[in-house]
Amino acid sequence: MELRHLRYFEAVARHSHVTRAAAELHIAQPALSKQISQLERELGITLFDRIGRSLRLTEAGEALLPYARAILAQVEEARAAMAERVGLKAGRVAIGAPPTVGAHLLPPLLAAFHQRYPGITLRLHEAGIQSLLDLLEAGLTDLAVVALPVSDELLTVTPLLNEPLVLIVSPSHPLAGRSEVAMTELRNERWILSPASYELREATLKACREAGFTPQTVMEGGETETLVRFVAAGLGIALVPALAVASFHGVASLTIRDQCLTRSLGLVWRSDRTASPAARALRDFLVSELQQRPISELIRP
Repeated sequence: MELRHLRYFEAVARHSHVTRAAAELHIAQPALSKQISQLERELGITLFDRIGRSLRLTEAGEALLPYARAILAQVEEARAAMAERVGLKAGRVAIGAPPTVGAHLLPPLLAAFHQRYPGITLRLHEAGIQSLLDLLEAGLTDLAVVALPVSDELLTVTPLLNEPLVLIVSPSHPLAGRSEVAMTELRNERWILSPASYELREATLKACREAGFTPQTVMEGGETETLVRFVAAGLGIALVPALAVASFHGVASLTIRDQCLTRSLGLVWRSDRTASPAARALRDFLVSELQQRPISELIRP
């Protein structure tokens, strides 16, 4: 039994006439009669009694009709649902991001996206880079903003922006009144480091190595926002993405003048899976917004 058979059967049952049903369906009358006969042969039962030029449903035909109409209605509902998604009037999309990106970069962007596509439901997952890649692999997110580089041949990577890393100190720290500092001046400072799975930790250790010292670690672990608050309390100093302190006034931030310290952010998605219309729309929106706007505009308080 094919869908067209049910559509033809319903039209003939509604009109009680093959000619009128054929006109509605835009097919020839003999072809419609043949299709109805095929359906009856397949089911092994007569669906219509022929009375002159008119048709009347048999008991079996009356029993089949509500099923046929229910199936056709579901097909139309499915078609409408798909059309809404293609037209971006409905759908959902999940995006992953590091906590600093989720807290400071994405809110105005996702708000603007929602204004443009109010029918699309958004979901945000915040985690470290490896967890974000695991969520992508598991299909729990459609896209992720991650620190580059990433090495996975199944990922499509689009660079978004380069964000500076800045040194943060407490307001009472001797360096708090300065705007810049050399890494070589920080040999005797107490450092707060990110967890081992975070790319920020390796960036900090690499910067210290290039300055000729191993950092004296006073604490390690915790999300970036927690790290910033420990610095504000005077426990130590830290390197953080500029986004992490864009709207936080409890620390002083300094530019590193003797090294070019940045974090490259990119948008990644699985190239071996078909993206939904909603995911494609968010992907195109973020790339357009972030590649065209200067980093100074994105990180201002």
